[in-house]
Amino acid sequence: MTAGTKQLNRVRIAIGIIGAAIALGGVIDPLISHEMTTIAVHHLLHAGMAAGAGLLALAVALPGTDHERSLWIWPAVIAPAIGLLLMWPSEYAWLMSHPWLHMLDHLGIALTTLLAVYAAQAYVRGLGWLMLVLVVAMDAACAGGFGVSPGPSFLLHSTRQSTGTAMASNASFRRGTGEITTMHALGAKLYNTMGCSGCHSVDGSKSPGPGWKDLAGYPQKLSNGKTMIADYSFLRTMILEPGKIDLAGYPAGVMPVMYKAMLTGPKHPHEIRLNAIIWYINTLSHKAGKTSEPPVPDRLAK
Repeated sequence: MTAGTKQLNRVRIAIGIIGAAIALGGVIDPLISHEMTTIAVHHLLHAGMAAGAGLLALAVALPGTDHERSLWIWPAVIAPAIGLLLMWPSEYAWLMSHPWLHMLDHLGIALTTLLAVYAAQAYVRGLGWLMLVLVVAMDAACAGGFGVSPGPSFLLHSTRQSTGTAMASNASFRRGTGEITTMHALGAKLYNTMGCSGCHSVDGSKSPGPGWKDLAGYPQKLSNGKTMIADYSFLRTMILEPGKIDLAGYPAGVMPVMYKAMLTGPKHPHEIRLNAIIWYINTLSHKAGKTSEPPVPDRLAK
């Protein structure tokens, strides 16, 4: 074995160790981090994990020859498609409440990336690097919105005219930059970034969870046959303690339980984000009123 070959092997081993460490960190992240980030940030995590898995694949890929290994073209094509399916946005919020299943999902993404890059490199030497770039770019594109339902853009600026009720568009807060942002506009943004769009529609279409259109202020049938009006207390409980209210027609235990830690407690003393989401739900309903609208903290009312 020549000195050059030994040096090349050392480089391959180093790349493999670095790639394995990065991929492993991404796989076990759902067991370490219990608070959901935005969908965009999480897809960037997928991109980093894919990069690590791809580097590991390149480090252990078969040595190249002058002959194409034609059978490897199939896993090289199919594996990225499976990886994309494993990042299906409608399952994102549900997976966040099931850490072990989420870890298995990450493991699947890492393995499909490893297979895709390895197969491409085995098919034609050098093609693995291109496959690695394409897979990481695909994951990064998801962070930019590809494959993630943004929701109707006009709802970001919708207002509800209702006699005798406080206008949701009038409840506003000032960001650190000095910009005035309406509460319902913030709620519309959180609807996308916190994974709500994966389970709750805002246009009346069928969705895995209760739709938000004409929810606030309307009677809701429970699984026990009783009926409750979707007032502020109802909406708050559904978001923070979903196990306490089971709606008819929807399976119990699907709504993630981690939103309470993300929206309330010492880190969120004014519950700005929680109330923004509820304000947004109110703007989507014709029967929303005082009883369904969240309170506005004194410092915001002033």
